Amino acid sequence: MNQGQAEHVAVVGGGLVGSLISVILSLSGYRVTLYESRADIRQSGESAGRSINLALSERGRNALRLAGLEYEIVDGAIPMYGRMVHSYTGKGSIVPYGKGNQVTHSF
Repeated sequence: MNQGQAEHVAVVGGGLVGSLISVILSLSGYRVTLYESRADIRQSGESAGRSINLALSERGRNALRLAGLEYEIVDGAIPMYGRMVHSYTGKGSIVPYGKGNQVTHSF
C-alpha cells in the first residue's frame, strides 16, 4: 500500500463472496468500492414470495472468522448434524456432515 494512503480496490459482485471479501479487505486497510448490478432486494420487492435456505459449513465459518463476523452470524443459525439419504426402496439413513461435533448451520 502507499504510505499514508489506503490502496483502492474494486470488487465486482455483491453476493456472498463479494460482500465478504469486501469486508475482509476493508478490515485489512484497503478502500473498497463494491459494485452490484442487481437492485437491493430489501427495497425492490424482487424476491417477494421466494425463500432461500443457506447452509454454512466449517469452511464458511473460517471465512466469516477472518471478517470478525463468525459468532454474529452463527448465533442465529440452526445446527444440522447430518442429511437424510433415501435408498431406492425408500429406506432412510442419516449421513453426518462432519466428524465428532462438526455441524453445518442452516439459515
